[in-house]
Order: sequence, then structure tokens, then C-alpha cells
Amino acid sequence: MNYLYYKSELGNFGDDINPWLWPKIIPETPTNKDTYFLGIGSILHAENRHFHNIENKKKIIFGTGIRPSNTYNKFALDKNWEVSFLRGPLSAKYLGNSYEYITDAAYAVRQLNSFADIQNTEKKYEISIMPYFNSMKYFDWEKIAKNLGYHFISPYSEKGVEHTLREIAASKYLISEAMHGAILADVLRVPWHRFVLTTPYTEGERVSDFKWNDWMESIDIFSPDTSFIPFYKKTKLHDPIRRLTRNMVSANFFVKGHVQGKLIKSLNNISNYSLSNDSLISIVDSRIHAKIDDFNFVK
Repeated sequence: MNYLYYKSELGNFGDDINPWLWPKIIPETPTNKDTYFLGIGSILHAENRHFHNIENKKKIIFGTGIRPSNTYNKFALDKNWEVSFLRGPLSAKYLGNSYEYITDAAYAVRQLNSFADIQNTEKKYEISIMPYFNSMKYFDWEKIAKNLGYHFISPYSEKGVEHTLREIAASKYLISEAMHGAILADVLRVPWHRFVLTTPYTEGERVSDFKWNDWMESIDIFSPDTSFIPFYKKTKLHDPIRRLTRNMVSANFFVKGHVQGKLIKSLNNISNYSLSNDSLISIVDSRIHAKIDDFNFVK
């Protein structure tokens, strides 16, 4: 089986779950060696160059999400695509509501034989924090976490996926800018809180909100409390310059000390956390289990 997912040079926890998880529940057989499996990630978009190289190959979508595009090339499926399920209602709507959705593919972690052991990791941290992997270069996150009295969990997952899962499971609460930090917290039944810092700039505001809402609506969480921290300092010249240049030039600047101060202040005042309903997750478990059985996968 060929696993198709986004690969970051430095590592990215959510994406890196793919090669760790799927071999444990999807056996390699002579019939699927030329099949491409798309699980965790927002990689369904027309600009994904990998699709051009495998146009005539069988491709299976298993809880993958749409990534909205800024171009006019709409992502479409042909006979070489097989949809088991999509991540959420926004992805389903994008594809004309022709396919069902369950939730993010990362909930398949709950199908592992070792899941109960991971979930029952002893609690060691009151509050942990996980930034988005593209936010790592801007701040000393370990220092920020220490100043807040929080535990830092790296989105790079340098010590491996299972280590990161156990770090989340060992937390009573998780504050996460990384979407799959929040998703795996929900998977492990750890209340989570989203904060927004660099994602509107590093991946695009439309993309970030689409992904998060696609997942959250799939588990019946609507408009949860979210902490928004301005990443750029807006100057008095911003609006006049934007008007004069027809929105081509910005007068917003990244001032590290200014942003870090607002970040610490905002994250120090979080009291509301989200968690999906246990009964809904039980339904998700059953539906994903049935989808695995549909493929005759052996766990």
C-alpha cells in the first residue's frame, strides 16, 4: 500500500501519524501494492502535484479532507478514485454531497489494540500547549510554556508519534494551534482549546478555518471558544497604503516582543475547553470500524 500524505522536512505530528498508523491496521497484500491510500490530511486539491503522477492508479480516500483552492481549478474525482468517507460536511459539500463523511481519519487511532494503554497514560501535566509546526521558528515555545506554567509538546513529534500521543494523554487539558493536536486530544478524550496565531498567514485564513470547521462540525462542535492572537502589529499607515496600492502592499509588521507579550497574556487566561460527546465518538468508532471491515482489512 502506498500512503499519500504531506511530508514536512522537520516533521509534522498530524501528517506523520499516517505511516505509523496505517501499516498497523492495513496489511500489505499483492492486490493493494499499486493502490494509493489517502488518510490523514487536507490534501484533496487540484494543485496537489502528486495526483498528476498517479492519474491512472487506484486511489482510496479514507477520512481525508478538502483543501480549498484560490484558483479556478476545482478538485474532481474520476473512476480511479474510491471514497470510503470524507473528513467532514464541508468536504462533502465541496464534492456535491455525493459521498459520506464521518470525521477526520485520525480517529482510526482508536481502533488500535494498544489504544487503551495509550489513552490510560498516567496524567502528569495540568495544561499542555502545542503550537502549529510552522509557528515554531518564530518563538522559543519551550520558554513560553515554562513562563505560563504549561508543558510544551512539540508539533514536530521528534520522539515519534506514540510518544506525542502519550504526551497528550498525560495532559489534563491541551491548548493547541495545531489542528491535529486538538483532534488527537479529542480522540484521547482530553479537553482542548484552539488558539490562532500564524495559521492565517502561513497556510491562509480561508484554508485554516475551512479545515478546522470541517473537522469540528463533523463531531458537532460549533463556534467553540477560540483565542485569536494578532500576529502582525497594525500601523496607522496600513489602511491608507492598502487603498493606494489596491491591497498589494501591507504596512503590518511582525514585532516579536509585542506579539509574544499578547500571546502569553492570551494563553494565560484560558478557562473554556471543548470535547466532543462520548456517545457521538462511540458512533464514530462503529462507523470507522465498519469501513475498515468493508476493505477486508485485518487489524
